[in-house]
Amino acid sequence: MLKVAILGASGFTGFECVRLLQFHPDVTITHLFALRESDTDIYRYLGETNSIPKTCDVFNPTQSYEIDCLIIALPHTHVHPIMADIIKQSYKIIDLSADFRLQSEQRYKTHYQNDHSCKEILNNAVYGLNEFYSDKIKTSQLVANPGCYAIATILSLKPLTDQNLIKHAVIDAKSGVSGAGKALKENFLYANANEHLSAYQTNQHRHMAEFEENCPCPMIFSPHLVPMNRGILVSSYIELNNKQTIDSIAKYYQSAYEYAPCVSISIQKTLPSTQDVVGSNMANITINQVSDNHAIIITVIDNLIKGAGGNAIQSMNLMFGLPETAGLPLVAQRV
Repeated sequence: MLKVAILGASGFTGFECVRLLQFHPDVTITHLFALRESDTDIYRYLGETNSIPKTCDVFNPTQSYEIDCLIIALPHTHVHPIMADIIKQSYKIIDLSADFRLQSEQRYKTHYQNDHSCKEILNNAVYGLNEFYSDKIKTSQLVANPGCYAIATILSLKPLTDQNLIKHAVIDAKSGVSGAGKALKENFLYANANEHLSAYQTNQHRHMAEFEENCPCPMIFSPHLVPMNRGILVSSYIELNNKQTIDSIAKYYQSAYEYAPCVSISIQKTLPSTQDVVGSNMANITINQVSDNHAIIITVIDNLIKGAGGNAIQSMNLMFGLPETAGLPLVAQRV
């Protein structure tokens, strides 16, 4: 059994990792950690189980814990100050923050307004896009989990950008409020979010840095907050470099995801909905329309599972030679 610890277990994504890993057939959760003293009682959310620690211990980055894998679910900018000590340990690391997602120190500083204090490790981290970088993930000590918008958008575009087929793209993205984490912000208060649809950070969202490094193409990115708990729907309106048919576009996606167990491809058969994926680690991609030099690609994911904790566990499975989908739900929760 793999011994796994979670740092930042009381947050939305950290707790999602706890929830999923308690059913993983090859994992034992041995430690729950926080950066400082916390009175958060994780046990209250898990029911009567003896297999998971009841509280979060304070994490010491210089201590050599008897674990195989550390999953870090801390806010952005909190990880790189302690990574130099963590990386010296023998266990493997999966970081769900943005601190090691970008290879460019300057791009990180531009998008996160913070100097990177561990820049020498940036090039050692592998971007955790399992569908494209699985070979590197399998041999890495440090995997940086992508952002939730980034996963949905890159999976939508990369089969085409890899073929240099995108002249311009407009990305209309909508997310449930859990995507913003637990930090108290005025626009996420119930009275401000409920029954309202709002745009934010149009063409300025931090995840655009991940697009630039993994599926570069001219684009406009417009994210929106939807009054639901979880789920992301990304609609990509693409101007192509040359004329394509729906069959030719479909072949690029089918080839890219032929061996991707957590991606499904549909061709004009369904109207995509977050209901199709919430509660699962699936990304559903629909090739909605192709005509002349334009295509419409719609992708839906659960932002807390495929967009965060589930994708991290998928990377962990690859890192330790386990079945890629072990411990991961692949069927949505229809309610």
